[in-house]
Amino acid sequence: MSTPPELCIVAIDPGLTGAVAFYFPALPERVSVEDMPVVNGEVDPHALERRIRQLGPTLAAIERQGPQPRDGCRQAFGIGSAFATVKTVAALCHLPIHLVTPSVWKRHHGILAAADPKEASRALALRLFPASAESFSRKKDHGRSDAALLARFAADTFAKGGAA
Repeated sequence: MSTPPELCIVAIDPGLTGAVAFYFPALPERVSVEDMPVVNGEVDPHALERRIRQLGPTLAAIERQGPQPRDGCRQAFGIGSAFATVKTVAALCHLPIHLVTPSVWKRHHGILAAADPKEASRALALRLFPASAESFSRKKDHGRSDAALLARFAADTFAKGGAA
């Protein structure tokens, strides 16, 4: 009888300043997080695919993104392009995909109404993942903290009992 594979969640904040987090709920105090791979001003699908396949997650949580009223055409196109690339890579890696709006995972973590949501996200990631604190040490690491918190949300919501 073979043992089931260890649960690993990949969570992705798909923007160019976003990040990719790999979270093993069996090690709740740590998360592996890195900046989104970018080449020529776009998400690098090949680098993202290599990294996902390397760590072999069992499910993907992707932050659902779309244009905001304040976005210009170029920014809206870039957001949509990055989001589509990330979803396509996850699908080609044969991962079950859960799309999550920022308001849902932020409400789950109690940071939705924070005065400074980026800093609140980073501060919470520092508390939840003390073994990975160096990944969130700079103010500009909010994309990393968002991906890490999305991973924790996915573990709490979609992976109860180890089932995807």
